[in-house]
Amino acid sequence: MTPQPFSAVRSLTPDGVTVVTLRGDIDQDVGTEVRQALLPTGTPDPFTVVDLASVSFMDTAGINALILAHRAAASRDGWIRLAACSPTILRVLDVLGIAGVMRCYPTVQDALGD
Repeated sequence: MTPQPFSAVRSLTPDGVTVVTLRGDIDQDVGTEVRQALLPTGTPDPFTVVDLASVSFMDTAGINALILAHRAAASRDGWIRLAACSPTILRVLDVLGIAGVMRCYPTVQDALGD
């Protein structure tokens, strides 16, 4: 399997929710980029949806970045919601006990509407 290049795009909804769309392989080589995408100024956006529909692989670097962003958002009475997790990512979240903390919605729209 050919590694897929990582990219991240941030956008803001009219309701003030940040949507971070991640693409490609998320591994230790791009862990810093993932953290910067989720926490660009070191201060989290209080409400963030992370779109994982185009993530082909995620190791602990990605999981750790999600946990860091979740903790930072929670400290501001906010939340991180995941959208479009692959079965593999869902399994990792479940095994690590994170699935109950950061819920994964079927789509970005579902995550925004909850």
